[in-house]
Amino acid sequence: MFLNKAMLKKLIKTSFKWEGLTVGRIYGGLVVAGGHWITWTEDGYIPNWLKAAVMEYTGELPKPEYAFKAKKNEPIQYEIADNSLYDLPSMYKKAIYAYKATPVVIERGGYDALRVLQQNSTMKMLAIHEDKYKMIDLKELGEENPPSGPASTTPNGGVLIFKNEHSAYAFTSLSDVYGTADTIMEHIEVIDFSKEDI
Repeated sequence: MFLNKAMLKKLIKTSFKWEGLTVGRIYGGLVVAGGHWITWTEDGYIPNWLKAAVMEYTGELPKPEYAFKAKKNEPIQYEIADNSLYDLPSMYKKAIYAYKATPVVIERGGYDALRVLQQNSTMKMLAIHEDKYKMIDLKELGEENPPSGPASTTPNGGVLIFKNEHSAYAFTSLSDVYGTADTIMEHIEVIDFSKEDI
């Protein structure tokens, strides 16, 4: 798995507390998802720390081919397991719009930071929360290869995905950026970051 353990555990805790945590043993692996992010890890490669992090809040893992949503102070709700949004292996196969993470990070007054991505063929800019990009942690790879991505199934990059041979991570981009961030993105759109030696 190529995700930062501490950051993923924090996401699991936050999602369980607020919007609910979706957990499924579907699509040949373990899906763990919050409101704006999804992870998938292939059966046989699911790290024990991930199972433990989920079970700390949900108390259980679903049986194979089942999924549920768990939220603090509410009973577990089993869901329809066939939800294509959670099928990250298939999503990645359809993700034909590649993006490059630029070195541009826009600080927003101590509130948060935005990472700017550039679509490889159109050079259009897209912003994501920097924390979503920092989730990628190559120190966690173990025997796995680094992930490919980010890529999207749509030209607007609404959902971006990283994937390697045993795991995947998808998240939503920011649909509207305004003010200084928007101005910066408009001005750097003329730079082809795929040709820059970054």
